[in-house]
Amino acid sequence: MALRIALISTSPLVLAGLRTGLSDLGGVDVVWTGQMADWQDAGLAGLDVAIVDVGADAAQALDAVSFCGGPAFVLLANDQSNHANLWLEEGFTVLPRDATLDMIAGAAHAAAAGLVASSRQLWADTLRFTRLGVRDGASEFEPLTPREREVLAKITLGLGNREIADALQISTHTAKFHVAQIISKLDANSRAHAVAKALRAGLVEQ
Repeated sequence: MALRIALISTSPLVLAGLRTGLSDLGGVDVVWTGQMADWQDAGLAGLDVAIVDVGADAAQALDAVSFCGGPAFVLLANDQSNHANLWLEEGFTVLPRDATLDMIAGAAHAAAAGLVASSRQLWADTLRFTRLGVRDGASEFEPLTPREREVLAKITLGLGNREIADALQISTHTAKFHVAQIISKLDANSRAHAVAKALRAGLVEQ
């Protein structure tokens, strides 16, 4: 049975190339193409895999992908980006942006089966990244205030700033401020990265 997949990129050329190439290979059914912002509002159901061309918006893509839910994700990232290491550590399937169509199709099937796939080079770089001790430690964090801990708990549920504001009965501006403070105190590069670091440090319950 063919995988039902979505293709996500800001580049129409990339979308067209992936759609044509993957369809020609067979084994996949491309049911949606578009940008991440549109994907989040599309309300699509029943997809097996979403293939995301990360491009230059690494932090934003990490944030969005982590809270989208639904299908497995295959991320196409720049080789030199440290975000690729973080994504692999968090269990995402990651390939270089110049990966072949065969590699992308294989990774999509692996991700749909619950596996993590990557290129040899990205995986080797991630192992080196980990062995160097680039790890997060709770002792390195500036303490969070009680309100910031409340906001952090809402972030882990995937709530946006407006939803956090409604839940805690504060203004959206205040919620946005607290989120920024949390990201800064945890030395993170996105909301999702802050959640990952907080979970590893035991600052929130899994």
